[in-house]
Amino acid sequence: MLEIRRLQIFAAVAERGSFTAAAEALYMTHSAVSQQMALLERQLGVPLVIRGPRGVELTESGRLLAERSTGLLGTIASIEQELQDLKARHASVRLGAFPTAGADLIPRVLSEYQKRYPETKVVLRSAHAADMPAVLREGAIHLGLVWDYDFLPRTVPPDIEWVHLVDDPLFVLVPADHPLAGESEVDLLEFAGENWVVRGHSPPYDEAFTTMCRVAGFEPQIGFVTEDYLSAQGLVAAGIGVSAAPRLALVAQRPDVVAVPIAGQAPHRRIAAVRLRAATQHEAAEQMLDVLRKAATG
Repeated sequence: MLEIRRLQIFAAVAERGSFTAAAEALYMTHSAVSQQMALLERQLGVPLVIRGPRGVELTESGRLLAERSTGLLGTIASIEQELQDLKARHASVRLGAFPTAGADLIPRVLSEYQKRYPETKVVLRSAHAADMPAVLREGAIHLGLVWDYDFLPRTVPPDIEWVHLVDDPLFVLVPADHPLAGESEVDLLEFAGENWVVRGHSPPYDEAFTTMCRVAGFEPQIGFVTEDYLSAQGLVAAGIGVSAAPRLALVAQRPDVVAVPIAGQAPHRRIAAVRLRAATQHEAAEQMLDVLRKAATG
């Protein structure tokens, strides 16, 4: 079998016309080039060059090998580049996450992942839980971070695997001067007559808050619907009403708002990772899933 390195040396000699010029181009010694050329000729059983005082001249066999090896070495270089490109693509992991995860969970996950796997690039994409199946099928992400409510489970398509990570309990948000602000825990039913500030959700969770209150035994009095939990906190602080928020959304908690735990089996969001069941094993994605598990429970 022809050795690629010897072919590369021969090609350099054929192109430059001398052992000396080839040695300089390949950062080799003259004697090393001469030795490899002699071994190649011995292996093929034919002379490839005629040595002269001003360099070398190719024999008929040498011209044939030079012609064929040019295309062969070009193909080999192309294969090596394609493999490097493939390696670079696999040396990354694409993660999709719901917006409120970006306040606390995602920063911890990315920090830990980069400590463990500094050579692997993480690409983060914001996506709502309802959009994750489509984004996974498109190949835009390897893993998706999603949530649903324990009292209103999300329907998962059969081709999507749901990997539970952690439960994210809901808290009641009250202004600091509220009569129940000092309680260690409260029953939702105690707020039956309160005005509620609710964070709006897209279907199927546009009625989730009302469902939660009905399970607790009352019909909520919704005064305002906001776009995010920070706005809800602002309205609570102003005395407009009380609200509810999951723990992950309370990283940036206002000092004039108190988050009171809900007594008993508190309603909660279920945080999970999703991936395609039929997806090819992806090492970086498996590593990311392991980090997600530890960060979510840490």
